[in-house]
Amino acid sequence: MKLKTKFLIIFLFISNLPILIITSYTYKQYTALIHAQTKQVSENIFNNAKDFANNSIANINHIAEIFSFYSGSNDAIIEDLKKYANPNHSYSTYDVFQSNNNIKFICQNLIYSSSYVNGIFVFTPSGEVLGYGYGDNIDIRYEYRPFNDNWYQETLALEGKTYVNGINTKDFILHGKPSISFSRALYDVYSHEFLGVLFIDCSPDVFDLSSVNTLPNLMLLSIQDEKSNLLYTNVFDLEDRFTNETTTRQSVPLNIEGLNLNCAVNYSHLYKQFNYTRTLIILIGVICAMAFLIISILLSDSLTKPITYLSNMMSNRPGHNLKGERATLLLTKSAFARQEKYLTRTDEIGVLYNEYNRMIEQLNTFIKSEYQNKLITLDSQMKSLEAQINSHFLYNTLESINSIAEIEEVESIATMSLALGNMFRYSIKTQSELVTIEEELNHVRDYIAIQKIRFDNKFAMVIDMPQEMTNLKILKLIMQPIVENALYHGLNYCNTGSYIKIHGYVKDSNIFLEICDDGAGMDKEQILTLEKSFQETAHFTELGHRNKHSIGLKNIHTRIALYYGQGYGLSVQSSLQEGTIITIKLPLLFQA
Repeated sequence: MKLKTKFLIIFLFISNLPILIITSYTYKQYTALIHAQTKQVSENIFNNAKDFANNSIANINHIAEIFSFYSGSNDAIIEDLKKYANPNHSYSTYDVFQSNNNIKFICQNLIYSSSYVNGIFVFTPSGEVLGYGYGDNIDIRYEYRPFNDNWYQETLALEGKTYVNGINTKDFILHGKPSISFSRALYDVYSHEFLGVLFIDCSPDVFDLSSVNTLPNLMLLSIQDEKSNLLYTNVFDLEDRFTNETTTRQSVPLNIEGLNLNCAVNYSHLYKQFNYTRTLIILIGVICAMAFLIISILLSDSLTKPITYLSNMMSNRPGHNLKGERATLLLTKSAFARQEKYLTRTDEIGVLYNEYNRMIEQLNTFIKSEYQNKLITLDSQMKSLEAQINSHFLYNTLESINSIAEIEEVESIATMSLALGNMFRYSIKTQSELVTIEEELNHVRDYIAIQKIRFDNKFAMVIDMPQEMTNLKILKLIMQPIVENALYHGLNYCNTGSYIKIHGYVKDSNIFLEICDDGAGMDKEQILTLEKSFQETAHFTELGHRNKHSIGLKNIHTRIALYYGQGYGLSVQSSLQEGTIITIKLPLLFQA
């Protein structure tokens, strides 16, 4: 069976079955999502409505508490009310006038801060009515006595709790309109003496939940008292009738005993919209099935052409190559895909062609890199062999000079020849590239011995190396060139600075060796140039070629990186006129 036919069958199979599954799943999930979101919105509205109603109740309770615990002028109010607590006590008209003025000042501030409050009054046991009316100039009818009224008796029975009188017109209020009233018995907080009944008259807006009900046509909110009297409802805003099948209900008590917030959500209106959505989803599924049929035919044809071409190119069959001169060119570049129309594509075919070319290029790069690394290794071996030429002759000559100096009692020449001989013997040591830190430090000490004679002890050498680190293995000949660099460039041939220090420590399974000086230091540009040279890859130019930069900090960094791998080598810290710190980072391999 041809590849094109296989693609067509696969595309038809993987398109029709998923479309059926996705269509049904999408409809189910969409319905569940809408229901969940609507439920969440209704829960939020219900909670906001509860908070709104409780906030209004809290404001009413706050007004009532001010009359019992008013800070600053509270004592004056209590004292005023005490005058009228006993009907047998005598008081003058001026007392009533003064008490009204005191309470009026408080009432005005409270009414202005709560727009739904029409008036605040206190009915005293002596029959005097104190307080202040605001909305529509309301006031209490003259000579009205509430002692036998039902609302008054029920307020007293609650003994300090708030009593709610539902929406109605109070006949004892002048210019009154339908309103909701809140009343509470007042007592002296110290003697618990009854001082009267606080009466707060409010407009029905006190429980108006329309501002928080964002789904007024689907969600019914109502507030009822314990006698099922409605204090608020939006039943007239609903579009459809509520049924048990499409309605969810919940209720929660408010912060006044007997008041309840009720909620009912009607989903019938949403279900009507779902019918249109279901039809639309099915229609989209049919259209997608037809589109996938056409796309499957086109894709099976377009995919087979580049795949067949790439297959023929990879197999490199002669029957598929061109003839003549073009055939020769194809054979010489047959490893790379050259079809621009496929290389410039951004789909999987384009990725396949480009990745194939990249694979060939990476293979060539790898082969070239391996070849170059082997040449670099061979060049390093030749340098090592060159260093050993006539080494025994030089060492024997230095031994002879040392013997003559000792006979002639020239201590400086004896010391220099002995140290130089040790350095030659150490440098040509070929048993292993790894030596102990102690051996490397001895090599540095020999070098310092020569330089101290040369510079007449104008600098100090400090070695701070923990004893437990002296037997650790490190790469050979990496410290002395850095010390030499610190002496010549850092201390400027002992014209700047006074000491060189070697400090070592182990951290996170790594060996750190710091070579410090207090010499001339480097500026930022010099540091950047040096760090940039560390990042350059070791390269090979010509076997046996030498240049003046072959020995130095970069040489040491390159040796460490080639031996231990990336992540190890040198790092530089320096400040101009303050000194330089060269840090060598090596892996902790093993102890001798």
